[in-house]
Amino acid sequence: MKRNSLTTAVVAGIAGTVGIANLATAVTLNPDGLGQVLIYPYYTVNVAKNQVEDPSNLTTAFSVVNTTNQGKAVKVRFLEGRNSREVRDFNLYLSPYDVWTATVFTLGTDAEPQANLTTTDTSCTVPKIRGAAAGSSSGAIGVLPNGQSYVRFSSALYSGDAIYGASGSPGRTLANTREGHFELIEMGVVGNNAGQNGGAAQNSIAAITHVPATGVPLNCDKVNAAWSSYPAPGYWTADNTVDLGPATGGLFGAASIVDGANGVLLPYSADAVDGFYSAGGFNHSNPGNTSPSLANVGFPAPSATAYVFRNGQVVTATYGTAPGTLPIDAFSALFTHDAIFNEYVLGGGAAATTDWAVTFPTKGFYVDRPYRLGSAGVARAPFVEVYNQGSRVEVQLTPFDREEQGPGACTGSDSQNPACDLCFSPCENPEELIPVLRYETQVISFQSTADFLDDRTSPVLGSALAENVDVRADGLNAGWLRIGLNPATEIHALPASAEGVTFFGLPITGFAATNYVNANAAPGKLSNYSGLWKHKGSRSCAGTATAACS
Repeated sequence: MKRNSLTTAVVAGIAGTVGIANLATAVTLNPDGLGQVLIYPYYTVNVAKNQVEDPSNLTTAFSVVNTTNQGKAVKVRFLEGRNSREVRDFNLYLSPYDVWTATVFTLGTDAEPQANLTTTDTSCTVPKIRGAAAGSSSGAIGVLPNGQSYVRFSSALYSGDAIYGASGSPGRTLANTREGHFELIEMGVVGNNAGQNGGAAQNSIAAITHVPATGVPLNCDKVNAAWSSYPAPGYWTADNTVDLGPATGGLFGAASIVDGANGVLLPYSADAVDGFYSAGGFNHSNPGNTSPSLANVGFPAPSATAYVFRNGQVVTATYGTAPGTLPIDAFSALFTHDAIFNEYVLGGGAAATTDWAVTFPTKGFYVDRPYRLGSAGVARAPFVEVYNQGSRVEVQLTPFDREEQGPGACTGSDSQNPACDLCFSPCENPEELIPVLRYETQVISFQSTADFLDDRTSPVLGSALAENVDVRADGLNAGWLRIGLNPATEIHALPASAEGVTFFGLPITGFAATNYVNANAAPGKLSNYSGLWKHKGSRSCAGTATAACS
């Protein structure tokens, strides 16, 4: 079998039982972890609040693996957490069966407060990162004292935007690059073929393939020159389809948030989305171009179809043809849940602390004015408010301890809430009696109100974009939390698809991270350890066209 073989075959069999055709043209969230698009829900280089031995900055290490015998052109994109403006994009070219690794870090100085990316991996990037000269790429490249080069993250796309606050506010500074999420999008298969616009074949696959004797690609300079414009256009500047063919997927990825000084490692796997392009599609762009983005799902077709698993059945939903819909809605449908669930643990002999990373991976396409919606844009469903130092959505918080007990009768953290529902603490004003999430990427911490007011940094991930749940006030120090994403007070629903299907809730991904500092460990023994668990979720939809929504 060709691409996605096992997963496609299995899903096709399921789809056939419910009358779905043309599986290869639909976008799916691949449970096997392979895809054309990888979503990494969180990165951070902040300082965690619970660090006890050495309060140093976290790093985020990550990898992407090409499981196929084909070369791959991949767009790598990092997005800041508040509103998902790009803080660094570049092109990556993977040889067959290749792995590429990199690390996001910060120098943490007044002169360089931003996040940076460095790599010792030899796979080709455009522009060049490994071995690049200081000051190259228009000043983006720096060099560490050991001679290793790095690329600085940039605030260029938001630093002058008033919707991020007044000049000098946290939202407009380079420090805003220090947490967010990132995505990798396959642009196409690299080969040796003439372009669709008349360009001659250049054998780019040979240039990006590692030479066995050296372990280094044959000629990364060649693919960098292919995107040059001076003194003459390179072959990809002249025709970006040269040596490129349809995307086939087969990528997987992982990341780890690392606190090396305190012995903490928080690893996770990236979400994998397959079928991103319509049949035969690819989208190869220069490294200065923000295309392809998630909004290009279904390219080059003007619409996109999503296949969403719900209760053992497949729901089909097409967007871009029905009134009020866009192709991005198909990508959002894959992640839309009406609730997410996960565990937490606090205190005890292991001095446990827990943070939840919560990311809405497509939110910017629904709320970001003027960058994505235009100057007169309004928020698109399922989101309800354009970004202006935040874009609020109401949620519901329902915690339980391990013996199924919830908060008392309007006591503790929720005592001021007339609805007796848990609010994000502190409930400082009437607005905050209703829990809201404000950003594209944020963290939910589990601290006492006093601790949170003293320092709003989250304990495990060091987030500056934290909301807090004070379950300790109700004695719920270990248990689980349900976050409802479709409250009766503010309905969240994607626009109805061409098939009449409506998904309720919000597109969401993320994980819970817990760190332990075991005071009972033997003297001289490392007592820090950690764990990470992906959020679980439920789905809700309506539509007479599919039994799966009944």
